[in-house]
Amino acid sequence: MSGNKCPFSIIQASGACGCRHAEEVVRRGGSEYDCTEAAAHAVCAALVEHLNALALPELGYEDDLTQTPKSVYERILLGGLQGLRQARDPADSDPGTADIWPVVEAAAGEYGDVTQIPAPTVLPAIQACRIRRRQRGRG
Repeated sequence: MSGNKCPFSIIQASGACGCRHAEEVVRRGGSEYDCTEAAAHAVCAALVEHLNALALPELGYEDDLTQTPKSVYERILLGGLQGLRQARDPADSDPGTADIWPVVEAAAGEYGDVTQIPAPTVLPAIQACRIRRRQRGRG
């Protein structure tokens, strides 16, 4: 195990996506995912930081884990991946991603660096993204 927590861990734990480089680990808070490839981790971490920088102000939030709901970060990650997928295939409307690495790798190749992805590529999908609420048991 590498010890590098996957930057997409929260949406992997929800079952919305997976990654070939992710290894599930169980910690006190539940399941999380560690990245087994240092180079992939660095690219994904830069992408998540870039997506947050683009989207949080547009959604009316600051990057503050104590004030910003977890669902906002999930929305940014899922919507950002969807925006990248739609940039390559405009007909792609599936919200899930079985393996996020090809999406991230293609974006890095296309833009030269994931921090160069323009806001119009991802913001519409992030703004349109809706996180499914968990069903609570009735009793």
